[in-house]
Amino acid sequence: MNKLNKHGHPVIHDNNLKIMVAREYLTSDLGCTRLGVKYGLSQYTVKYFVRWYRAKYPEGIVPEETAIPKQSATDKALKEANLKIAALEMLIENAGKELGIDLVKKLGTKQSGK
Repeated sequence: MNKLNKHGHPVIHDNNLKIMVAREYLTSDLGCTRLGVKYGLSQYTVKYFVRWYRAKYPEGIVPEETAIPKQSATDKALKEANLKIAALEMLIENAGKELGIDLVKKLGTKQSGK
């Protein structure tokens, strides 16, 4: 069952997303348009998140139970490793296209007996 806000309308965006976007807007040099592109939102939605955040947390302090959980070091390392793997796979694919040869070993092919 979908959650409803205080007006009885369905909740579209999670509060954690609102907090994260508003904090990033307030602490970085990114504008509403760029944050909207980064998170797949319109610039007006980002502005709404900032107004909502300022109204709900005027001191800028979020209670512990609604605070965004911090990523552990292993989660960060895993995310970074996955990004590196994706980048290397794209590099190999592009190099293969440029050179006109297939650089990726196909599964099930036999190695030549040199």
